[in-house]
Amino acid sequence: MSIDKELREVLHQVADSMHCPPDLYGRVRQSYQHYMNEERGRSPMKKRILVGIVAVAILIPSVALAASYLADDIFGSSTDIEQHGVSQEEYQAIEGMLQAAKGKLKEEEFKEYMELTKQIVQLKLKITDKNGVTHEEKLTKEEQQQFKQLGSKLAPYFDKIKGTAKP
Repeated sequence: MSIDKELREVLHQVADSMHCPPDLYGRVRQSYQHYMNEERGRSPMKKRILVGIVAVAILIPSVALAASYLADDIFGSSTDIEQHGVSQEEYQAIEGMLQAAKGKLKEEEFKEYMELTKQIVQLKLKITDKNGVTHEEKLTKEEQQQFKQLGSKLAPYFDKIKGTAKP
């Protein structure tokens, strides 16, 4: 016989030979009933669910408002770009396009895409007046060449974003 079984049998024999006072049984039963009544009174799962719902209701809108825009990385802020004749709706459309690019491009592709976009936007802002009209003659020959190169480098990314890229 293993030592575990022997120990269990000895403990059972000792426990059977012990006699507890009758009032102890009553106190244990009363304590257990009190505990059970207390547990029935509370519903921790319902409270947790309710707290979770309230937390989600508060956190989701605050996260949406606190999230930085990808367009801010390029333009600085919507107020900066409004000085060049871009409306808030157009700014939101640009943000939507950048979010779509982030979803469709790989991480390193997206970083390169953002860097190229920043460069081309800086050139675009340089030649755009307050009414949103572009004047390409304001660019030097080198800047015009750079503008064309950036456009050709961005073309494959635009194809991937639109879903027209060839494998």
